[in-house]
Amino acid sequence: MKTLNIVVTENCELCDKGIKKISFLRYFFNIREVNVEDGYQEYLLRVPVVLFKDKVLDEGILGNIKIIKNYISI
Repeated sequence: MKTLNIVVTENCELCDKGIKKISFLRYFFNIREVNVEDGYQEYLLRVPVVLFKDKVLDEGILGNIKIIKNYISI
């Protein structure tokens, strides 16, 4: 199963909402939460960010449809 990384930071309400929103995608992908401080500093001002192999699928207010569309277009 493919893995999506969601880059988050502590005390981020938008990150918490994004994690809940994309929970549906767990049926199709492994979803791994990574902290922005663990080598993802370039996304500090853009969190939450959903990545697949260093390609940004969505950021900010996340949407399942947009993530799937961007994944298919890779």
